[in-house]
Amino acid sequence: MLKLHFAPLTRSVRIRWFLEELGLEYELLRSEYNRDGSRGFAQNTPSGQYPYIEDGDVALSESGAIVQYLLERYGNGQLEPPIGSKDRAAYLYWLHFAEGTAANAINTTVWLTVYRDDADRHQEIISAVRDSANTVFNKVEAALATQPYITGNDFSAADIMMGFTLGSAKWLQLLTDAHPKTLEYVDRLFARPALQKSLS
Repeated sequence: MLKLHFAPLTRSVRIRWFLEELGLEYELLRSEYNRDGSRGFAQNTPSGQYPYIEDGDVALSESGAIVQYLLERYGNGQLEPPIGSKDRAAYLYWLHFAEGTAANAINTTVWLTVYRDDADRHQEIISAVRDSANTVFNKVEAALATQPYITGNDFSAADIMMGFTLGSAKWLQLLTDAHPKTLEYVDRLFARPALQKSLS
């Protein structure tokens, strides 16, 4: 059986959500946060990071790679437009935008403003990375202006990839009501039963 190494509030939530949307059976190998006051948890997976899956002889980390692997192996055409279809290019763009441009802008902003105690000394850099994060939100807002999901009318794996990233931005109060369609999109995604289960 497929095994998912899982820790709350990590990108492994994204993979659990994906597995639930596909209706795949899996074994959840859960780690919890340390209770001793230290930040984080032991990255006790074979790769030293979350998410991490084991599927027979295959072991894989990196959420984008895991999603792509699982779609190829178990997707049966679900959660992605067909290869060669007109929607495929946009789907691939957003699937990888989530962990490329979007996550980089958001994570850099968080690193500089939340985890550093010398943020006041880096206001020029912080302003620049906040601008990068807003550029991400503006792109998403524009994409959602005429469609319910990031690549069109159908929910896809790209929404799972983007939903986790944008949900993190909302939770960290980087995504605000300056981007109302994006906020509504995040709320719709987070209301999905598969994601609700993955957050528990």
